[in-house]
Formats: sequence, structure tokens, C-alpha cells
Amino acid sequence: MSGLVTEIIKKSGIIKIYKQGAPSVLGYERETFREPGAGQVSIRQEAVGLNFVDTYYRDGTFPVRSFPYVPGVEAAGIIDAVGPWVTDFKVGDRVGYHFIPGAYAGQRVVSTQQLIHIPEGVTSEEAAAIMVKGFTARMLVKAIHSVSKGDIILVHAAAGGVGTLVTKWAKALGAVVIGTVGSEEKRKIALANGADHVFLAECRDFVSRVAEITNGEGVDVVYDGVGRDTFTHSIELIKKGGKIVLYGSSSGQPEHIDHAALRTRSITMVTPTLSAYIPDYDTLNEYATDTFDALQTGIFGEVAITRYPLSQAMQAQADLEARKTTGSVILIP
Repeated sequence: MSGLVTEIIKKSGIIKIYKQGAPSVLGYERETFREPGAGQVSIRQEAVGLNFVDTYYRDGTFPVRSFPYVPGVEAAGIIDAVGPWVTDFKVGDRVGYHFIPGAYAGQRVVSTQQLIHIPEGVTSEEAAAIMVKGFTARMLVKAIHSVSKGDIILVHAAAGGVGTLVTKWAKALGAVVIGTVGSEEKRKIALANGADHVFLAECRDFVSRVAEITNGEGVDVVYDGVGRDTFTHSIELIKKGGKIVLYGSSSGQPEHIDHAALRTRSITMVTPTLSAYIPDYDTLNEYATDTFDALQTGIFGEVAITRYPLSQAMQAQADLEARKTTGSVILIP
């Protein structure tokens, strides 16, 4: 037997699509994974974040370069192998990333350029649940509009992943928070999260109620991650000189944007992408520090997490699109 080398073949679960379409195109496979190269590490992923953007790459809203395609952009886990020239990370480090495509896998090799260390006291599940959503919330309440005491803000989808964190962070900064939700159950959740007023999105007297709350002046800023179903009504709720931040479009893009009306009332419209606000590694670490601090100091409270096995990614995405989920959704490899 001398001279023979036995190779250990390592396989891991992974989700792939071979064409874009309905959630049913998401298939679970087992795949052999490789060792890390120069500047790379191998991560045993413990939790994968599910974000609405994942559905856009699956359904064809956003293009993909080639097939098969592995969805997902966010995960957290433990480094189990390190490639040459890696100095800032070592085997055993707990790490996460917020936008490296191909996250729906139990094991993967990534460059260290976008990795962050997960602090002690934060679990991999919590990290995967709040990185993209927490970084987005931080962008919304600190970078795009610096929320301050006395601000009145409107948060659409206030019981969702980002909406929940925006609500809690804005309350900690002293804002009055008005939220909209899609069901009575989610209304109770948004109120429990600290929102001062919560309305069903289809409530007929919603506009007049907001006018009453703001004494006819309107809100300082609208955070809209829904899009088509909420955008038109949002415009008439904003005070002169206020902002509308369209950071997502779970119901589709707005069909018509009245730019003349925006200009007449000096309303600023912002359509941000997170990558534009995190242009370098120093900024990434700043966002990570602020977000994890918000978690550890209790601003976020107990993060609401809904878990699905990685193999059930199809059901998870279907439930997310049907707005059946609350809080942050993660996949467990």
C-alpha cells in the first residue's frame, strides 16, 4: 500500500438553478468543494441569510451571468481552511459576509476582501439574520437620513426584516415611527417592536390618519421597501422638504413617479444601493461595528428569526414572496 494516497472527498449541500423562474427552479444537490487558493478561506457555513434580492436573481428580474447559478449573498460560519497569503484570518475564526454571491451552500471558498469577524456573544444565526438587513437599516437611519429626536418617519413593511430593524433603531434615536403592514398579525408584531402607530397597508383612512398624527404637516421621511403598492400614497404623506427612500420593491417597481410633484414640494427621492454606501473595507467594518453594537446593546432586542433547512430554500423563497414570513429568514445547511 506504500506510495498510495487516499484522497478524502468532501461534499456539501448546495442550492442551484439551471434556469430562472418560479421557486420550483431551486434545486438541492451535493457537491464536492475545493481547497482555498491564495487570499482565500474555506468556510463551514452555519447560517445563510435569505433576502428579497435573492428572488430577483431567481425569477429573472435581475440577470445572472451563467448557469448553473447559486443564489444568496449573505452567510456566517467558521473558517476551516486558510489559503496562502492570508494574514488577518485563521482556522477557527467566526466570520460573515454581506454580499458575496453564491451563499446558498453548506461549505464555500471565498476571498477575505469582504469578510468580517463576528464578535463574541453574537451567534452565526444572528449574524446571518442581520448583516444585510442591519447594514441596510444603518444606511437608512444614519447615512441617507440622519434620524434625530422628534422626527416622524413612515416605515412600510414594518414587520419585515429591514422594517423591524429600522423601527427599533429609529425609536432608539428618538423618532416617532408610523408603520404599515399586510395583516393584523403583523400589526401586533410591529407594535411590539416599538412602532407608535401601525396601519394595515390597505386601510382606507390611512392617509387621513397620518395627516392627523402629523398635524397636517406630513412625515419627515418615508422608508419604502415595498414599491408599487405603497409609493403613490407615500408621496402625499411627506412634508415639504422631506424625503422618500425607495430601497426595495417587493411588490414591483412603482408604475408612475410624478417628478413634478416631488419638485413642487421639494421632496428628495433616494433609490440607494447598499454597495454605494459601503465603498471600501474600512466603511464595511464601520457598518459591521455599528450594527453588531446595536444588537449587543439591546437596540434590536431579541432578533426575530425564521429558520428553514437549506434543502427547503424553495419553500422559504415562496413564503417570503407571499409575505408569510416575519423578521429575518435564514437557511440552515
